Amino acid sequence: MHVLKIKLKDVLKQRNITQRQLESMSGVNQARISQLCKPGRQEINLGIIEKIAASLDITDISELIQFEEVADKQLDEPTSNEEL
Repeated sequence: MHVLKIKLKDVLKQRNITQRQLESMSGVNQARISQLCKPGRQEINLGIIEKIAASLDITDISELIQFEEVADKQLDEPTSNEEL
């Protein structure tokens, strides 16, 4: 099975940009940016992704989001957004 993986944390690290700097650049609250950087994110807001991509001059969405193959067993394990 495939799931979406948000690669924002990696992009920020590669570009040497902090979450606070991205907040200033994009107008997206740092708390939301932080949530997007955490693994296991269940939902995303496309408007926020658009703002972040525009502020980072990203035109290929695969730089921020990709499909990742996971074993079915991994899907049964709780993520950081679910109660244990």
